[in-house]
Amino acid sequence: MYHLTQLFASKRTQFLHRITHYTEHSDFFIMQRYIEKIYAIHYTPHGWHDRILWYLYRALYALIYLSYIHKTHWVLHHPQDSFSTANILGVMWFFSVVILRVAILEWYYPLMLRMQTFLNDHTSYQRTDPSTVGRRARFYRRTNRVILTVMGINLAETVCFTATNVMKLDEFMLQFRGAIVGGWPVQIVYGVLTMGWGGMYCMGFMMCYLLLSIFKLEVDILIHSLEEVGRSVRLESDFGNSGDIFWNNIVDQLRPHMQRLDELFVQLQHLKAVIGPIAFVQYYSTYLIIADCCLILVSHGLSSFSIVYFISMLVFLTESFLLCRGVENLRDLKPRIASTVYDCDWMLQMRCTNPGHRAQYRQVRRTLLLLTAQSDQTIQFSFAGIGEISMNSFAQLLEKSYSMLTFLLQFAK
Repeated sequence: MYHLTQLFASKRTQFLHRITHYTEHSDFFIMQRYIEKIYAIHYTPHGWHDRILWYLYRALYALIYLSYIHKTHWVLHHPQDSFSTANILGVMWFFSVVILRVAILEWYYPLMLRMQTFLNDHTSYQRTDPSTVGRRARFYRRTNRVILTVMGINLAETVCFTATNVMKLDEFMLQFRGAIVGGWPVQIVYGVLTMGWGGMYCMGFMMCYLLLSIFKLEVDILIHSLEEVGRSVRLESDFGNSGDIFWNNIVDQLRPHMQRLDELFVQLQHLKAVIGPIAFVQYYSTYLIIADCCLILVSHGLSSFSIVYFISMLVFLTESFLLCRGVENLRDLKPRIASTVYDCDWMLQMRCTNPGHRAQYRQVRRTLLLLTAQSDQTIQFSFAGIGEISMNSFAQLLEKSYSMLTFLLQFAK
């Protein structure tokens, strides 16, 4: 027992050190690797033993889903009170949305893995810049803390749901033909697995939002680096250095940043393919979930039973806000780059006074003019081809949700 305690303490120390200390080899997605397994989102089995265990673990969630299919069938053929019906139908719809989201993540996981490999390469761009290293380190620690906090909140909600709704409301208990099956240990396990679906939904979104956030970090680093190059251009120009050293320095300084811009743009095109279907499911399923939650809240008010629905509604709205804001931060990549180029006043600073520098001059000027010419081109993220993802979309979601709540309040009267 003593050795087990020591082993646990050692593993805990190693884990905390890994998620709080940033190095060139740190994995931005280290916490994601854990949540993928814990919430049965994704796992790469090593051998047939692993594969069998993984399928058995996922089968537990499949059994929960089948039990709610049975409940839904029973309710439709044996009508109950409106509260129970709304509960069962709402959970059934929510589970279906979770399955759809996990299926999308599994389908696009190879593409996501390639993006993760690109974003985890801390050595190919600005590895020696103290400002860049500091930004990445702060982001690494903050992100890991946020994910741990979200997991803690999800655990607390699981305990709350199991202690109240599962143990006191029949529709959340394991049933067969309308009768409760099993004692309280069975119901506790059933309730925990039911809330596991909630964690699966939230953590599936965290995987996408983490990608959005890291891309934003790398875009900000690129823009900061271009600003630094602009400052160095002004300094060298002020000293009147228009010789070979000046032009060669400018070309050498610009080359890695332009290459990084091309790489980011290619990867963002891949990100669009992943975010589109996820956003479609997120945005349009939110209406039905909010309608179900609002109906329950309007009918029964805020109580120990309905607090879970209020939290669920807030979670859906928060996810929609974070998704729209995360996309908004990336869609203006080219305009932000062009604005940075324009603000540095490179066109006026870099004048060609020596015929021997015409080739370098034309190369740099053509690059900057192309960037400026593309200032009105944004990266369009859409809901799987239907509508554009933006903060405007979130505002419309809030407006329609408010209208729905107002209608239900009048209907309740």
